[in-house]
Amino acid sequence: MSSAGRRWIRPLSVVLLALLAALAGCGEDLLPPLARPDADVRMEIEARRVDSGSPLLVSLRVLASDGVQLQPGVPQAEGLQAELQRQRSERFGGEGDGWDVSTLSYALAGEDGSYVVALPPVPVVHADGREELLEIPPLFADIGVQGPTAQLEGLLLPAPPAPARWPWLLVAALAGALLTALAFWVWRSRRRRLQAVPDEPADLIALRSWRAVLADSNLDDHARALRLSEVFRGYLEAVHPLPATALTTREIVAAIYADGLVPGALLDRARRLLSATDLLKFARRGGGIEFFHQLDGEFLAYVAATRPRGVEPSEGREAGHA
Repeated sequence: MSSAGRRWIRPLSVVLLALLAALAGCGEDLLPPLARPDADVRMEIEARRVDSGSPLLVSLRVLASDGVQLQPGVPQAEGLQAELQRQRSERFGGEGDGWDVSTLSYALAGEDGSYVVALPPVPVVHADGREELLEIPPLFADIGVQGPTAQLEGLLLPAPPAPARWPWLLVAALAGALLTALAFWVWRSRRRRLQAVPDEPADLIALRSWRAVLADSNLDDHARALRLSEVFRGYLEAVHPLPATALTTREIVAAIYADGLVPGALLDRARRLLSATDLLKFARRGGGIEFFHQLDGEFLAYVAATRPRGVEPSEGREAGHA
């Protein structure tokens, strides 16, 4: 690391150590309880494995404060038909400062197999006009088979609650902020180095790398998805002001949406590409010639619409299809 980087890190380290010393004697009530969110959507499944012929029972719990507008879609799984079984609504608090909680129960029925149950991102409009998208983690379940769910159940279950001391929670948050600042500094340094070499445009680098991964016969589908995800995230870092290689899919999509970096249709392409590679990387869902052909189309369309100025479109197309 350069001397300038060390000078930048040293004062942050001193501040963090001072906070650690100051918080060592603090009591339990340093911070107030966490505030209730204005909007929240939770998707749960009654049983991750059911007998042949039985449906998967999936419920949505939707919380909305007064003045907040949101309308979640229907849980989806390829090959399953979803049917609303019941709906219940509850009201809490007073007029103007209360909130509503709705519970919707669905039955997803279909043939035996392993499934990924997903909920489309939920658009939320807050009372102050602010808009956001809620990304809901998918669920994995099996009907009538002993599928891969058992390997994933531990990842999906929430961690058991542990007694917390508020001072140490604050210390953890500050340490996280310091690490985030370090990561941001490394990303900016890397970005400066990339920008200092203008001979090779970012889109041509990404297209060449993408093409090499698709053509590598030594990679299986899982390894190819990992490499393609790295190439796309690297391209996002090169053309947008965000550290995509250090963010999750949800964080990348939220950052691009919040900053208005691309139109909605192009944002959907990025979301589909990132989500598809995530499913293959973590759930081993997808793969095959048609799967990677569709990824190729989404990637080439995104690059064509976001390539740096001054690059002829024909160069990008030739690099992408050579």
